[in-house]
Amino acid sequence: MMQALRTAASGMSMQQLAMDVTANNISNLSTPGFKGSAPRFTDLLYGARPGPNGDILTGMGAGVSEVRKDLSPGVLENTGDAYHLAIEGEGFFQVRLPGGGVGYTRAGLLGVDGEGNLVLAGGLYPEPPLRLPEGWTGLAVDERGLVTVTGTDGEAVEVGRLVLARFVNPAGLEARGDGVLLATEASGPPLSALPGEAGTGYLRQGFMESSNVDLAREMVEMITALRAYEMNAKMVQTADESMAVANNILRG
Repeated sequence: MMQALRTAASGMSMQQLAMDVTANNISNLSTPGFKGSAPRFTDLLYGARPGPNGDILTGMGAGVSEVRKDLSPGVLENTGDAYHLAIEGEGFFQVRLPGGGVGYTRAGLLGVDGEGNLVLAGGLYPEPPLRLPEGWTGLAVDERGLVTVTGTDGEAVEVGRLVLARFVNPAGLEARGDGVLLATEASGPPLSALPGEAGTGYLRQGFMESSNVDLAREMVEMITALRAYEMNAKMVQTADESMAVANNILRG
C-alpha cells in the first residue's frame, strides 16, 4: 500500500505541474510574442515482484521529462503603430542583457530611451545597438531590417539594421522571463543574419505578433489535468483506507 501512495502522489505532482504550466499559458494570452509551453511526462522505473510464473513488473509512478516550448508563430495583428514590429517567418530579435550576454525575443515593441538609443521590449537594447540622431522624426523599419528616420533637414537618415537570429533547434531555448529566451546546448548556437536571409523571416512594421496560446486547447488541458489529479487523490484515499483496514485486522 505504501507503494500505491507514492505512485499516486507522483501522479498528483505531475498533474499539479501541468496545471501550473497551463495557468502560465493562459495568463500570457495577451502577451505579444509569447510562446506557450506543454509538459511531457514519462513513466518511472519498474519494480519486480516474484510471481507464480516469474517476476511481475509494477510501475512506480510518473515523472516529467521536459516542459517544451511551442514556437509556432502567433497571428500578426495590424495595429498601424510604427513602434510595433513583427517577424513574418522564423527568427528572433537579438537583445543585450543587463548582466551581459545576448537574449532572443519575438516581441517587437520598439521604444527610444533618454539618450536616443532604440530599445525593444523590456527596455533592452538590440544587438547590435542603434542610436537615433538628435531631432529625428518619422521612425521607419523596412522588411530587411533597415532603420531610417527623418533628420532635421527633412532628409532620410539611415540609422542601421536590425539583425535576427535563428537556431537549429529553437525548442531547446531556455525561457528567462520578460519574453526573452536564452541559447543552450540543446538549441545550438545562434545564426545571425539580416531579415530575409539564412532562413529568417521578414520584418513587418505596424504589426504585432500575438501570443500563440489557444485558449480552447488550454481549457481542455486544464480540465484533463484536474480530472487526473482527482483520480490520483482518490487513489491516495483508497490506499489510506486499505492500510487502516489492514491495521485493524492485525490488531485483532
